[in-house]
Amino acid sequence: MNLLSSLNISAGALSVNEKAISVVSHNVSNMNTEGYHKQRVNLEARNIAGQIGDNPNNQVRANGGVKIANVMRYNDDYLNNYYRQQLSEKNKLEQQLGNLDDLAKIFDDLEGQGIDGALGDFYEALNNLQQYPASATARTNFIERAKTLTSTLNAKSVQLSKMTGEALGDGKTEESLKNSRIYTQYRDFNSTLEELAAVNKALQTTQTGTLTANNLLDKRDLILHDMSQYVDLNVEEHANGTVDVSVGDTPLVKSTKIVGQLDIETAAAYKQRTGLDSKEAAVINIVQIEEDGSKSYIKNNANDDIQGGSIGGLLHFGTDNQDGQVTAGSVQTSLDKLAQTVAKIFNELNTAYDSTNGYAYKINASKTDELEATTPDNDMFSAKIVNADGSVTESHNVDDITAGNIRVSSNLLKTDGIWNIACAHFDTPDVDVHAVGNAQNVIKMLGTRTEKQADLQNMSIEDFYSSMVGGIAAAGDSTRTLYETQVDVVDSLENQLDSAYGVDLNEELVDLVKYQTAYAAAAQVFNVVNSCLDTLMSLGR
Repeated sequence: MNLLSSLNISAGALSVNEKAISVVSHNVSNMNTEGYHKQRVNLEARNIAGQIGDNPNNQVRANGGVKIANVMRYNDDYLNNYYRQQLSEKNKLEQQLGNLDDLAKIFDDLEGQGIDGALGDFYEALNNLQQYPASATARTNFIERAKTLTSTLNAKSVQLSKMTGEALGDGKTEESLKNSRIYTQYRDFNSTLEELAAVNKALQTTQTGTLTANNLLDKRDLILHDMSQYVDLNVEEHANGTVDVSVGDTPLVKSTKIVGQLDIETAAAYKQRTGLDSKEAAVINIVQIEEDGSKSYIKNNANDDIQGGSIGGLLHFGTDNQDGQVTAGSVQTSLDKLAQTVAKIFNELNTAYDSTNGYAYKINASKTDELEATTPDNDMFSAKIVNADGSVTESHNVDDITAGNIRVSSNLLKTDGIWNIACAHFDTPDVDVHAVGNAQNVIKMLGTRTEKQADLQNMSIEDFYSSMVGGIAAAGDSTRTLYETQVDVVDSLENQLDSAYGVDLNEELVDLVKYQTAYAAAAQVFNVVNSCLDTLMSLGR
């Protein structure tokens, strides 16, 4: 019986060391596999149950040889979670940096061109008009410069809208949303939910501590890393290796089931469905897809829950978040404020004054050698309003004016409209109507070039625009620094992960020699025991 026991022990040792060599082989073959965690065989003595007491023979019979306790997978949950957080932040910054670079290109005009150049030409034309207030040529030139300014503002606004449209859609049509970058990313993210649920299902039916389960855990972590590139996740792991995943406090995957997934709609569709406004052009909801294909809304407007990842970086860039960050939305707000302030200032200067502010006068179109008082509707700038039916109307309400719709008022563009530019200014209504050379009102207009405006953060018109452009450049530089730092952080973490989980050929060689030696020794024991049994068998003949 002792010889047979020894034979079984040596045979078991052969099997165990063979399996250990198989794990080494598996490690070496996957040394370049993305996301692979090296594995290590842990051995323990096999004990045969039974009372031992003080009997050494029983002690010997209790020794059952060796067995595999488990196949350990090198892993650090804290490091994994931290890596996913930093990866999510990196992708958010990468998306923001790309957006800021695009934003900078919109306002990266050659010197003397763009809005800066248009403002300069506008004030130069005013300066010329101040010298020749009764000149039709000077007036025509000023109106052309005003038209250039408004068209430049319009063009920049269109470029901003196009930029945000490419990222998030226009906020109105489903077609524009489906052609946006965020739509592609939301679909890609949802596909990872299905992959994760499938891996969870496989893990649920597989024992941990085996090669199969370890390989599934590698796949699970790869999927989680991939998901974290899109949004910032909350992950909870269970003892069997399955994970629950949520965005904010809303679950998406629970074990083998997808209990929620992202859904996206335009701001207009969201308002029509809920009656609520959205800050962003695109709205992310969390829904459950029912068996009949209908949607059950778990959480409406989860935009605030998604702050990280590429989706988070895209989602909020089109919005003026009022938190000091430079976004396409904040730049659009500043540009609209600039256009509205220009219109407000010059409309007030070009319309009738009261007894407190004095009186503005224009040249009589019928008698160009005489002055006449301006009227309250003698605006210099107005808004081009496109109605729902496609018709176009003109609004003289300054609150309707934006960078996208500002235009030179029809008062100045109609026949003889050049004479509607107010040139003279008097403190009292008693005026010399023949003083067509009086340019005091033009001088007031020219003075706005350096005047600080309360609506423009107590800056002049040109300084406000320069500050806006400078803010874009500074935000780009700051974000680039943050991004480069974050890249270093992620690279460092990837090096740590590789060091902790990656296959080291030197270690594998040591293990290979160790298991090979043990296998050879077990084989030698097997041969000796087998020889002893042959001897006994021959004696039995």
